[in-house]
Amino acid sequence: MGDFRSDSKDVGVVRVRVGIPQGLLHFQYGAVMERFLAELGAEVVLSGETSRHTLDCGSVLDEVCLPAKVFFGHACHLRNQVDYLFLPRVVSIRPGQYTCPKIIGMPDLLRNNVGNLPAIIDINIDMRQKSRQIYQAVIAVGRFFGRGVAASLYAWFKAWQYRAQVRRGPLAWAYDGRPQLALIGHPYIVYDRQISFDTLGKLNKLGMQVITPEMVDAGEINRAAARLEKQLYWSNSHTIAGAAMALMTGDRPLSGIIFMTCFACGPDALVGELIKQQAGKRNIPCMQLSLDEHTAEAGLVTRLEAFADMLKRRQAL
Repeated sequence: MGDFRSDSKDVGVVRVRVGIPQGLLHFQYGAVMERFLAELGAEVVLSGETSRHTLDCGSVLDEVCLPAKVFFGHACHLRNQVDYLFLPRVVSIRPGQYTCPKIIGMPDLLRNNVGNLPAIIDINIDMRQKSRQIYQAVIAVGRFFGRGVAASLYAWFKAWQYRAQVRRGPLAWAYDGRPQLALIGHPYIVYDRQISFDTLGKLNKLGMQVITPEMVDAGEINRAAARLEKQLYWSNSHTIAGAAMALMTGDRPLSGIIFMTCFACGPDALVGELIKQQAGKRNIPCMQLSLDEHTAEAGLVTRLEAFADMLKRRQAL
């Protein structure tokens, strides 16, 4: 996905190497970031999938959650390979909401804990009050690469078009007879195969028809989240809680829910309790998986197998 080429025809031009750590918001906006930088003329370098070595590098940090440690490990992997790290300081992506504090503060965390770190491109993205602020950020990044306003906005337009082509779309398939299981969690947990021990793949092999928040229509998510008793001010929490509610109250037959989180995530503690209560009211089995760097895969597999077997027995009744 990261092997893009600039449209520039100049011969002999040395392009700036810009690294993108494959963690946190990369699972939501990685495609658009890669394409945007490539359209501006940068050579994009990705850190690669999370490995055990990535985890070990990030484990030097204390008192931060596992996804933050993983992101730290990805940044360490890139530091000697690139001229810059692209790490926008994403404060808010939606009016009235914030991203997680670990995402907002990640550029500072890296600067204070990683030696020989390349310069960080950490343009602020804050759409709490004005959604058009994103265009100011796009223009600022474009100027960094010597591009004007029109060229920068055009590069963003092409990148956003590309994202629409590759992103996971709303749920489109029909019920096929298998138990439908909602796997609810942040994309940087669910889709990181090292952090999640490929729970998504394991559930598919166990005969589950797995649904994730990215497969639910955004309009359905927002309408369902609005029905919650408490307004959620974290954008990712709003999305995963709204997706869970939409699936529990929709027309599709939902057999069960797994809420996947990481130890020490404050917002998830609230969201997990909300989902558990709503599932209980509807007699929908709900299991929470809390992960950290010490989680044993064997124990996780045992819990998944037991939960899947229970859902199959309930469906057969």
